[in-house]
Amino acid sequence: MDATAMIATGKSTVALFLALTSLGLTTYKWPTHVPVQDKAAYDYIVVGAGTAGSVVANRLSEDPNVNVLLIEAGGDPHWEAQHPILFPYLTKSEMDWNYISEDDGYSAQYHRNKYLDLPSGKALGGSSTLHHFYYVRGDPYDYKLWAEAANDDSWNWWNLLPYFKKSERLEDQYIIDSETASFHGMDGPVAITRETRSQSLKYLEAFGEVGHKIMDDSTTNDTMGFARPLWYISKEGIRQSSAECFLAPAKGRSNLQVMKSTTVTKVLIDGDKAIGVECSTPDGLINIYANKETILSAGAFNTPKILMLSGVGPKEHLESVGIPVVYDSPVGQNLQDHVAVVVAHKLEQTNDAVAPQPPSDFPVPTFIGSGAFNKGQDYSDWVTLNLICRNNPAALLLLSSVVFGLHDDVCNQLAAAGTGSEVLFTVFNKARPSSTGTVELRSADPHDSPKIFTGHLSNSIDLEDNAKWLQDFIKVTQSSYFKRVGGETIYVDLPNCQGLDHDTTEYWKCYVLNMMDTTFHYSSSCRMGSVLDSRLRVLGIKNLRVGDASAMPNQVTGNINTAVMVLAEKLADMIKEDN
Repeated sequence: MDATAMIATGKSTVALFLALTSLGLTTYKWPTHVPVQDKAAYDYIVVGAGTAGSVVANRLSEDPNVNVLLIEAGGDPHWEAQHPILFPYLTKSEMDWNYISEDDGYSAQYHRNKYLDLPSGKALGGSSTLHHFYYVRGDPYDYKLWAEAANDDSWNWWNLLPYFKKSERLEDQYIIDSETASFHGMDGPVAITRETRSQSLKYLEAFGEVGHKIMDDSTTNDTMGFARPLWYISKEGIRQSSAECFLAPAKGRSNLQVMKSTTVTKVLIDGDKAIGVECSTPDGLINIYANKETILSAGAFNTPKILMLSGVGPKEHLESVGIPVVYDSPVGQNLQDHVAVVVAHKLEQTNDAVAPQPPSDFPVPTFIGSGAFNKGQDYSDWVTLNLICRNNPAALLLLSSVVFGLHDDVCNQLAAAGTGSEVLFTVFNKARPSSTGTVELRSADPHDSPKIFTGHLSNSIDLEDNAKWLQDFIKVTQSSYFKRVGGETIYVDLPNCQGLDHDTTEYWKCYVLNMMDTTFHYSSSCRMGSVLDSRLRVLGIKNLRVGDASAMPNQVTGNINTAVMVLAEKLADMIKEDN
């Protein structure tokens, strides 16, 4: 099988899953759709039932004296979404907004397309229904920057720790019995387990030998080093999305109603006060009113889109698409995302047959790692997700062509290297990128997709840093294990990099440009400190807040799902306090 065949297989698999979904195998789990009438009123309206919106709606509706409406553009999660082994097949489906980046003429040029697919969840649970399971909190330094941006110490790591613990129900006995147990919650709604397969241990030893710290638990205040990850997977092997953990348990609450397949087209604003939302339903446009507050949790792309459609955004841009300006604000600016750079190592030869994995397992064994270029620094510069593919070219094709949209030729080279050999497939990213992008309106039509300029590598320091830090990472080839099995970095044939010496920063800068993609960690497009105040209220507009990844002042180190969930937990408490 080659990359083209793998992509075709992926499309046919998605079609098969869609047919299974029509059987309604998991419909019983989810809140039913409530057909809300025009001019209905609720205490709170939450827009978007994703990672954050599901949390906010659950926590607000804990108070039986308020009523909450949760509006979701998508529908129920499909059957396959709950099974970890099937995550590569979830995007480019009905559960995905299927957004793409604008071609910037610079990044992603050696890809199948000269743009990036930007998966974003369109279902109950949002992107937590699609993501790749890694439970990563980020580094205390990231939240120091949050607190500084918000001018509010309640956003620092130690003050957020109770919210990390509030959501979590740790199910790994090893860590429960360890000295880091106090950093974890044991009674929350989100079940967390740990990768326990042993295949990663030889790699952890190798990275330890070349100077990296090896940890049992990478989610404390000491995060820099290598470890087997914690997962958003329960002991029963079920994906722990926000829908699974916050909506399914609340489905019986009479004061929480859910509208599905309903798109919010704008916030209704009277003077300087949000009074509700305009919605596009299968039966037409309706207005719904909020007696207390409206909360936008539509994600880093759709929350700025809704704000701009409502007249809250950059004055010149709104005027250029014919939208009356209600409040001039840098909405859609400062979009951030981690750039994923794929680098692979070929190790020992093997003819081992690929062992079948149960649906409850992540597809291949994996470990995570982070490091700093300055060895005296106490927070990470770079982060890696590392996947072990043992005589498994199909997995390499799936990762490179379906999960990441690399050029077919690159995918085929990686698959060839993994035939009869073990390959370590690494997703490398700079922890806190300096580059930023923008989210803009394509037109005043709310049904048009937003224009997304990722800004990847637009600040030259990011290209320089990725190149230097990759060279730091691949020093693992000097370890005893790598030398013993003939382990080597796979230098795929990249036409744009021919003639460059592999040991130079210039080569690695070229490599980064050709082997980059998104890690799907979009954030900061309505950031706290510029668009929002420290209580996530939209500046200039009363009774309107934002609670999702767009509100993050800056990226956190690694996967962002946990940070978004924590932000939502804190937001729900702030709303309760203020009302």
